[in-house]
Amino acid sequence: MKQNKIVFFCVGTGGHVLPVINLIDDLLQRGIEKRKIEVVTDKRGYQYFKDKDIDIHSINIYRSKIGVFGYILNILKIIKSVRLIEKKLDLKNCRVLFTTGSYIAPLAGYLSWRHKIKFFIQEQNIYAGLGNKISSYFKSDKFTSYPNTININQKNLQNTGPIVDKKILNNKSSNNKEITIGVQGGSQGSEEINSLIYEYLSSNTLNNIKIIHIVGPNNLDKSKKYENYKQIEFIHNMSDFYSSIDIQVSRAGGGVLEAVLLNIPLLLIPYKHGTTSTHQTLNSEYLVKSKYAKLCLNYESLDSEFKKLEQLDNSLFQEFSKNNVIKTGNDFIVNKIIDEINL
Repeated sequence: MKQNKIVFFCVGTGGHVLPVINLIDDLLQRGIEKRKIEVVTDKRGYQYFKDKDIDIHSINIYRSKIGVFGYILNILKIIKSVRLIEKKLDLKNCRVLFTTGSYIAPLAGYLSWRHKIKFFIQEQNIYAGLGNKISSYFKSDKFTSYPNTININQKNLQNTGPIVDKKILNNKSSNNKEITIGVQGGSQGSEEINSLIYEYLSSNTLNNIKIIHIVGPNNLDKSKKYENYKQIEFIHNMSDFYSSIDIQVSRAGGGVLEAVLLNIPLLLIPYKHGTTSTHQTLNSEYLVKSKYAKLCLNYESLDSEFKKLEQLDNSLFQEFSKNNVIKTGNDFIVNKIIDEINL
Protein backbone atom coordinates (compact mmCIF):
# COMPACT_ATOMS: atom_id res chain seq x y z
CA MET A 1 0.00 0.00 0.00
CA LYS A 2 1.35 3.41 -0.95
CA GLN A 3 2.58 5.33 2.10
CA ASN A 4 2.04 8.81 0.63
CA LYS A 5 5.33 10.19 1.90
CA ILE A 6 6.36 13.85 1.92
CA VAL A 7 9.99 14.66 1.08
CA PHE A 8 11.38 18.10 1.90
CA PHE A 9 14.42 19.43 0.04
CA CYS A 10 16.23 22.15 2.00
CA VAL A 11 19.91 23.02 2.30
CA GLY A 12 22.28 25.56 3.78
CA THR A 13 21.35 28.16 6.36
CA GLY A 14 18.32 28.69 8.55
CA GLY A 15 16.57 30.74 5.87
CA HIS A 16 15.93 27.57 3.86
CA VAL A 17 15.81 25.03 6.69
CA LEU A 18 13.70 26.66 9.41
CA PRO A 19 10.54 26.99 7.27
CA VAL A 20 10.74 23.23 6.66
CA ILE A 21 11.13 22.54 10.37
CA ASN A 22 8.10 24.74 11.06
CA LEU A 23 6.03 22.86 8.48
CA ILE A 24 7.11 19.49 9.87
CA ASP A 25 6.12 20.56 13.39
CA ASP A 26 2.70 21.66 12.10
CA LEU A 27 2.21 18.43 10.14
CA LEU A 28 3.05 16.31 13.20
CA GLN A 29 0.60 18.33 15.29
CA ARG A 30 -2.05 17.62 12.66
CA GLY A 31 -1.50 13.88 13.08
CA ILE A 32 0.79 13.09 10.15
CA GLU A 33 3.00 10.13 11.10
CA LYS A 34 6.76 10.64 11.37
CA ARG A 35 7.42 7.73 9.02
CA LYS A 36 5.70 9.65 6.23
CA ILE A 37 8.19 12.56 6.42
CA GLU A 38 11.72 12.61 5.00
CA VAL A 39 14.24 15.41 4.49
CA VAL A 40 17.05 15.78 1.98
CA THR A 41 19.64 18.32 3.11
CA ASP A 42 23.37 19.02 3.21
CA LYS A 43 25.97 19.14 5.98
CA ARG A 44 25.02 22.65 7.10
CA GLY A 45 21.31 21.98 7.04
CA TYR A 46 21.70 18.69 8.91
CA GLN A 47 22.72 20.58 12.08
CA TYR A 48 19.19 21.94 12.43
CA PHE A 49 17.61 18.47 12.45
CA LYS A 50 19.69 16.80 15.16
CA ASP A 51 16.77 16.61 17.59
CA LYS A 52 14.18 15.58 14.98
CA ASP A 53 13.09 11.93 15.06
CA ILE A 54 12.48 11.65 11.31
CA ASP A 55 14.48 10.33 8.35
CA ILE A 56 17.13 12.89 7.46
CA HIS A 57 19.37 12.32 4.42
CA SER A 58 22.51 14.46 4.40
CA ILE A 59 23.82 14.27 0.83
CA ASN A 60 26.83 15.92 -0.79
CA ILE A 61 25.17 17.55 -3.80
CA TYR A 62 27.02 19.47 -6.51
CA ARG A 63 26.69 23.24 -6.12
CA SER A 64 27.72 25.71 -8.82
CA LYS A 65 29.56 28.86 -7.74
CA ILE A 66 29.16 30.52 -11.14
CA GLY A 67 25.41 30.21 -11.67
CA VAL A 68 23.71 28.32 -14.50
CA PHE A 69 26.93 28.16 -16.52
CA GLY A 70 28.53 26.04 -13.81
CA TYR A 71 25.69 23.53 -13.92
CA ILE A 72 25.95 23.24 -17.70
CA LEU A 73 29.69 22.58 -17.47
CA ASN A 74 29.20 20.00 -14.72
CA ILE A 75 26.16 18.16 -15.99
CA LEU A 76 27.72 14.79 -15.10
CA LYS A 77 28.00 15.87 -11.46
CA ILE A 78 24.35 16.88 -11.54
CA ILE A 79 23.37 13.46 -12.89
CA LYS A 80 25.44 11.83 -10.17
CA SER A 81 23.65 13.91 -7.50
CA VAL A 82 20.24 12.94 -8.89
CA ARG A 83 21.10 9.25 -8.88
CA LEU A 84 22.42 9.51 -5.33
CA ILE A 85 19.15 11.05 -4.15
CA GLU A 86 17.12 8.40 -5.97
CA LYS A 87 19.07 5.65 -4.18
CA LYS A 88 18.39 7.25 -0.79
CA LEU A 89 14.67 7.85 -1.27
CA ASP A 90 11.71 5.59 -1.78
CA LEU A 91 10.17 7.79 -4.45
CA LYS A 92 7.63 5.12 -5.45
CA ASN A 93 5.89 5.79 -2.14
CA CYS A 94 6.21 9.56 -2.31
CA ARG A 95 3.22 11.83 -2.93
CA VAL A 96 4.75 15.30 -2.38
CA LEU A 97 8.15 16.89 -3.00
CA PHE A 98 8.61 20.26 -1.30
CA THR A 99 11.52 22.69 -1.64
CA THR A 100 12.46 26.03 -0.10
CA GLY A 101 14.96 26.87 -2.80
CA SER A 102 18.74 27.14 -3.22
CA TYR A 103 20.84 24.80 -5.35
CA ILE A 104 18.83 21.69 -4.45
CA ALA A 105 15.55 23.07 -5.82
CA PRO A 106 16.13 22.26 -9.53
CA LEU A 107 16.96 18.66 -8.59
CA ALA A 108 13.71 18.42 -6.63
CA GLY A 109 11.88 19.81 -9.67
CA TYR A 110 13.48 17.31 -12.01
CA LEU A 111 12.68 14.40 -9.69
CA SER A 112 9.05 15.53 -9.44
CA TRP A 113 8.81 15.48 -13.24
CA ARG A 114 10.67 12.21 -13.70
CA HIS A 115 8.65 10.33 -11.06
CA LYS A 116 5.34 12.19 -11.60
CA ILE A 117 5.15 13.49 -8.01
CA LYS A 118 3.28 16.61 -6.87
CA PHE A 119 5.75 19.48 -6.49
CA PHE A 120 5.49 22.44 -4.09
CA ILE A 121 7.87 25.42 -3.95
CA GLN A 122 8.14 28.04 -1.20
CA GLU A 123 9.94 31.33 -1.86
CA GLN A 124 10.77 33.56 1.10
CA ASN A 125 12.01 36.64 -0.73
CA ILE A 126 10.39 39.19 -2.99
CA TYR A 127 13.02 38.36 -5.65
CA ALA A 128 13.29 34.59 -6.06
CA GLY A 129 16.69 32.95 -6.00
CA LEU A 130 18.15 31.10 -8.98
CA GLY A 131 17.26 27.66 -7.59
CA ASN A 132 13.58 28.44 -7.22
CA LYS A 133 13.53 30.33 -10.51
CA ILE A 134 14.74 27.24 -12.38
CA SER A 135 12.57 24.80 -10.43
CA SER A 136 9.46 26.95 -10.96
CA TYR A 137 9.36 25.93 -14.62
CA PHE A 138 8.62 22.36 -13.61
CA LYS A 139 4.92 21.73 -13.03
CA SER A 140 4.39 23.02 -9.49
CA ASP A 141 2.38 25.03 -6.98
CA LYS A 142 4.35 28.00 -5.68
CA PHE A 143 3.87 29.77 -2.34
CA THR A 144 5.41 33.17 -1.63
CA SER A 145 6.07 35.08 1.58
CA TYR A 146 5.92 38.54 -0.03
CA PRO A 147 3.20 39.92 -2.30
CA ASN A 148 4.19 40.42 -5.95
CA THR A 149 7.23 38.14 -5.89
CA ILE A 150 9.28 38.35 -9.09
CA ASN A 151 12.02 36.36 -10.91
CA ILE A 152 9.86 33.25 -10.77
CA ASN A 153 7.35 31.54 -13.08
CA GLN A 154 4.01 33.09 -12.14
CA LYS A 155 1.87 30.08 -13.10
CA ASN A 156 0.12 28.55 -10.04
CA LEU A 157 1.78 31.11 -7.79
CA GLN A 158 0.02 32.24 -4.63
CA ASN A 159 1.03 34.70 -1.93
CA THR A 160 0.43 32.83 1.33
CA GLY A 161 2.77 34.69 3.67
CA PRO A 162 5.85 33.24 5.38
CA ILE A 163 6.12 29.89 7.15
CA VAL A 164 6.91 30.71 10.77
CA ASP A 165 7.30 29.05 14.14
CA LYS A 166 3.80 29.51 15.55
CA LYS A 167 5.17 29.87 19.06
CA ILE A 168 6.35 33.39 18.21
CA LEU A 169 2.77 34.46 17.54
CA ASN A 170 2.06 34.21 21.26
CA ASN A 171 4.54 37.02 21.76
CA LYS A 172 3.46 39.78 24.15
CA SER A 173 4.62 43.37 24.03
CA SER A 174 7.69 44.18 26.05
CA ASN A 175 7.11 45.70 29.49
CA ASN A 176 10.72 46.70 30.01
CA LYS A 177 11.42 50.04 31.67
CA GLU A 178 14.11 50.78 29.11
CA ILE A 179 13.85 50.39 25.34
CA THR A 180 15.26 47.03 24.31
CA ILE A 181 16.90 46.62 20.91
CA GLY A 182 17.20 43.12 19.48
CA VAL A 183 20.09 42.59 17.07
CA GLN A 184 20.49 39.62 14.76
CA GLY A 185 22.29 38.97 11.49
CA GLY A 186 20.58 35.80 10.31
CA SER A 187 21.17 32.22 11.43
CA GLN A 188 24.93 32.49 10.86
CA GLY A 189 25.33 35.97 12.32
CA SER A 190 26.70 39.01 10.51
CA GLU A 191 30.24 40.30 10.84
CA GLU A 192 29.14 43.69 9.51
CA ILE A 193 26.29 44.11 12.00
CA ASN A 194 28.40 42.82 14.88
CA SER A 195 31.10 45.37 14.04
CA LEU A 196 28.59 48.24 13.91
CA ILE A 197 27.22 47.32 17.34
CA TYR A 198 30.73 47.05 18.82
CA GLU A 199 31.60 50.46 17.37
CA TYR A 200 28.55 52.02 19.02
CA LEU A 201 29.29 50.38 22.37
CA SER A 202 32.89 51.55 22.35
CA SER A 203 31.87 55.21 22.36
CA ASN A 204 28.44 55.31 24.01
CA THR A 205 26.94 54.36 27.36
CA LEU A 206 23.67 52.44 27.48
CA ASN A 207 21.48 54.22 30.02
CA ASN A 208 17.93 54.15 28.68
CA ILE A 209 18.37 51.44 26.10
CA LYS A 210 19.26 47.78 26.37
CA ILE A 211 20.75 45.64 23.60
CA ILE A 212 20.23 41.89 23.18
CA HIS A 213 22.71 40.85 20.51
CA ILE A 214 22.61 37.50 18.68
CA VAL A 215 26.15 37.32 17.29
CA GLY A 216 25.94 33.96 15.49
CA PRO A 217 27.55 30.53 16.07
CA ASN A 218 31.17 30.68 17.26
CA ASN A 219 31.10 34.51 17.31
CA LEU A 220 30.90 35.16 21.05
CA ASP A 221 33.36 37.85 22.15
CA LYS A 222 33.75 37.72 25.92
CA SER A 223 35.75 40.95 25.89
CA LYS A 224 32.59 42.91 25.01
CA LYS A 225 31.26 43.57 28.51
CA TYR A 226 28.97 46.57 28.84
CA GLU A 227 26.13 47.63 31.10
CA ASN A 228 22.71 46.80 29.62
CA TYR A 229 24.30 44.70 26.87
CA LYS A 230 23.76 40.97 26.48
CA GLN A 231 25.55 38.86 23.89
CA ILE A 232 24.11 35.52 22.77
CA GLU A 233 25.59 33.06 20.31
CA PHE A 234 22.34 31.47 19.12
CA ILE A 235 18.72 31.42 20.30
CA HIS A 236 16.58 28.32 19.89
CA ASN A 237 13.42 29.89 21.31
CA MET A 238 12.85 33.03 19.24
CA SER A 239 9.57 33.64 21.03
CA ASP A 240 11.50 34.62 24.16
CA PHE A 241 13.70 36.93 22.09
CA TYR A 242 10.79 38.69 20.39
CA SER A 243 8.87 39.07 23.65
CA SER A 244 11.87 40.88 25.13
CA ILE A 245 12.50 43.51 22.44
CA ASP A 246 10.86 46.74 21.28
CA ILE A 247 12.75 47.21 18.00
CA GLN A 248 15.01 44.99 15.88
CA VAL A 249 18.20 45.56 13.93
CA SER A 250 18.72 42.91 11.25
CA ARG A 251 19.45 41.91 7.69
CA ALA A 252 16.57 41.87 5.20
CA GLY A 253 16.20 38.16 4.41
CA GLY A 254 12.90 36.30 4.36
CA GLY A 255 13.06 35.63 8.11
CA VAL A 256 12.65 39.33 8.86
CA LEU A 257 8.91 38.97 8.28
CA GLU A 258 8.62 37.34 11.71
CA ALA A 259 9.18 40.75 13.28
CA VAL A 260 6.66 42.34 10.90
CA LEU A 261 4.02 39.79 11.98
CA LEU A 262 4.65 40.82 15.58
CA ASN A 263 4.60 44.56 14.76
CA ILE A 264 8.20 44.96 15.90
CA PRO A 265 9.75 47.95 14.05
CA LEU A 266 12.85 47.19 12.00
CA LEU A 267 16.14 48.95 11.38
CA LEU A 268 17.47 47.13 8.33
CA ILE A 269 21.05 46.67 7.14
CA PRO A 270 20.64 44.69 3.88
CA TYR A 271 23.43 42.37 2.79
CA LYS A 272 25.46 44.09 0.08
CA HIS A 273 27.32 41.28 -1.68
CA GLY A 274 26.59 38.47 -4.15
CA THR A 275 23.20 37.33 -5.39
CA THR A 276 21.72 37.64 -1.90
CA SER A 277 22.08 41.43 -2.13
CA THR A 278 19.40 41.61 -4.84
CA HIS A 279 16.63 39.98 -2.83
CA GLN A 280 17.62 41.72 0.41
CA THR A 281 17.59 45.11 -1.31
CA LEU A 282 14.15 44.47 -2.78
CA ASN A 283 12.83 43.02 0.49
CA SER A 284 13.99 46.13 2.34
CA GLU A 285 12.51 48.47 -0.28
CA TYR A 286 9.12 46.81 0.17
CA LEU A 287 9.34 46.93 3.96
CA VAL A 288 10.42 50.57 4.01
CA LYS A 289 7.69 51.58 1.55
CA SER A 290 5.14 49.78 3.77
CA LYS A 291 6.57 51.64 6.79
CA TYR A 292 7.49 48.45 8.61
CA ALA A 293 11.18 49.37 8.52
CA LYS A 294 13.84 52.04 8.14
CA LEU A 295 17.18 51.61 6.40
CA CYS A 296 20.48 52.04 8.20
CA LEU A 297 23.06 51.83 5.43
CA ASN A 298 26.04 53.07 7.47
CA TYR A 299 27.24 53.57 11.02
CA GLU A 300 26.13 57.21 11.13
CA SER A 301 22.47 56.35 10.46
CA LEU A 302 22.48 53.55 13.04
CA ASP A 303 24.18 55.81 15.58
CA SER A 304 21.54 58.49 14.99
CA GLU A 305 18.61 56.11 15.59
CA PHE A 306 20.21 54.64 18.72
CA LYS A 307 20.80 58.10 20.15
CA LYS A 308 17.13 58.99 19.63
CA LEU A 309 16.16 55.91 21.59
CA GLU A 310 18.73 56.66 24.29
CA GLN A 311 17.10 60.08 24.72
CA LEU A 312 13.70 58.35 25.05
CA ASP A 313 12.56 60.03 21.84
CA ASN A 314 9.51 57.95 20.91
CA SER A 315 9.03 59.76 17.61
CA LEU A 316 10.96 56.94 15.94
CA PHE A 317 8.21 54.44 16.80
CA GLN A 318 5.57 56.76 15.38
CA GLU A 319 7.20 56.47 11.95
CA PHE A 320 6.25 52.80 11.67
CA SER A 321 2.93 51.30 10.59
CA LYS A 322 1.15 48.27 12.01
CA ASN A 323 1.08 45.23 9.74
CA ASN A 324 -2.25 44.51 8.05
CA VAL A 325 -0.95 42.78 4.91
CA ILE A 326 1.55 40.04 5.78
CA LYS A 327 -0.02 36.85 7.15
CA THR A 328 1.34 33.43 8.02
CA GLY A 329 1.32 30.76 5.35
CA ASN A 330 1.54 27.70 7.61
CA ASP A 331 -2.06 26.56 7.65
CA PHE A 332 -2.70 27.12 3.96
CA ILE A 333 0.41 25.17 2.92
CA VAL A 334 -0.11 22.37 5.46
CA ASN A 335 -3.68 21.95 4.21
CA LYS A 336 -2.43 21.69 0.63
CA ILE A 337 0.08 18.99 1.62
CA ILE A 338 -2.49 17.00 3.62
CA ASP A 339 -5.06 17.25 0.85
CA GLU A 340 -2.51 15.86 -1.59
CA ILE A 341 -1.37 12.90 0.51
CA ASN A 342 -4.99 11.99 1.29
CA LEU A 343 -5.95 11.70 -2.37
